[in-house]
Amino acid sequence: MKGLFKWAGILLGVLVLLIIAASIVIMFMVDKEMIAGQMESVLNRHVTIDALDIGLFSVVSGVEVAGVKISNYKTPEQLEALKGKPVAENDLFAGLKRLSLKLRFLPLLSGSVQVGEFVIYEPVIHVVKYKNGAFNFSDLLQPEAEEKKQEKKPSEPLSADDLPLSITLGKVGLEKGTVTYLDKALNQTIQIYDLTLLAHSAEIDPSNLEARNRVKIQFELGVKPKDRLKSGAVKFFDIRLAGEGAVKPFDLKTRKLDPEITLEAGSPKGTLSGVKILESIQSVKAIEQYTGKLSFLQDEVTWEGANVDLWYKAGNAKVSTGNITAKDYTLDFSGSTNIDTKAIDLDLGMELGKEASQALRASIDKKMQNELKGDVAKYVSSEQLTDLVMKHLTNEDGNVYLKYKVAGTTTSPKPTLVAPTVPPLQTLMKEMGVNVADIAKEAAKKEAQKALGDATKDLGDDIGKMFKF
Repeated sequence: MKGLFKWAGILLGVLVLLIIAASIVIMFMVDKEMIAGQMESVLNRHVTIDALDIGLFSVVSGVEVAGVKISNYKTPEQLEALKGKPVAENDLFAGLKRLSLKLRFLPLLSGSVQVGEFVIYEPVIHVVKYKNGAFNFSDLLQPEAEEKKQEKKPSEPLSADDLPLSITLGKVGLEKGTVTYLDKALNQTIQIYDLTLLAHSAEIDPSNLEARNRVKIQFELGVKPKDRLKSGAVKFFDIRLAGEGAVKPFDLKTRKLDPEITLEAGSPKGTLSGVKILESIQSVKAIEQYTGKLSFLQDEVTWEGANVDLWYKAGNAKVSTGNITAKDYTLDFSGSTNIDTKAIDLDLGMELGKEASQALRASIDKKMQNELKGDVAKYVSSEQLTDLVMKHLTNEDGNVYLKYKVAGTTTSPKPTLVAPTVPPLQTLMKEMGVNVADIAKEAAKKEAQKALGDATKDLGDDIGKMFKF
């Protein structure tokens, strides 16, 4: 037993010496100028670093880097001229306020990669797509020679069997980032702001995927375009999103990288303008004879609460328990879409609030006044018909509730009203005991009698004149 403790003590001492030695090497061999220089040679971009925090036990405690700025592409001559100078703000490709890396050293000895923390704080990224289709990072994607492209077989998806070690992550990702995307061909800019995207509590073990094949995620962001969009399913948006969920990176049957994502997402507030689906249901023939166009569906939708559960795998997305609370109505929705084809299969329910329901009632009453003319108006009032139409449209809470089935695509949706069903106008009148056909016959009979009477009178007048009665 004493021998065991002795060898354990020796091994522990050796391990401590190795850690100290590695930390000393890092302290004296690595500095911010060296890292910036290496990054410049690899990226072909001007790089500056404000601070690099490396302590004696950095191998254990971690490394922190602060104030990193990276310019857009530079030639070797330009890089030489920029030495010692800061990166200009109008030339910034990417930057970050702070980076923290904490790698657990001991588990490496037992064949496991364990990252306590690898987080980028307040990154800023400017992405530009030029008119020729190239990006401001295209130079980083080195093209292969054409002959190599022809010889190279299509790459296989990463397999769990390709991982040499199991992986455990404490917290990895970025916090409070900003991404700006400029499309110069469309002259369109979209910004993602307050972006936090973290993976945590991750365990991936290729020898036991059934039990260890999961990464928990959480996110928060805002996204909006600088100006109205020129194409797509919406024209403008400013949305805040937050949520959490989990990812299963590898498929259990194939063992290939094929992520399955489950999310619970919410939006505390947001604005959408020119939503194609809402535009498409403004006019539905099944009830248009009573309601006209649903004018309360304004071009801009603003909400103070929204939630949805999302599932995604292999290009297919499913949403459930979706809910949006807007000013005039609430939407509940569920269904699926294909990311590649944009095909949708959506069940959509819309419940109008009290104010919108009353406004719709007023619109129906106005249309009924226009419809009820002549003798029919003597038997039924517009208010009576409006009451009957509203009875068909409202739910038990007294609010108008419309249920749609939406097919087509996200850019060209095709809605069908599935509930409620409102009979034609003449059928509604029959429900009230008013038969339009009988009224029309009676009116025609009276008109004929009147015409006969008028004709007889005219004939009598003519005969009287002839014989001078």
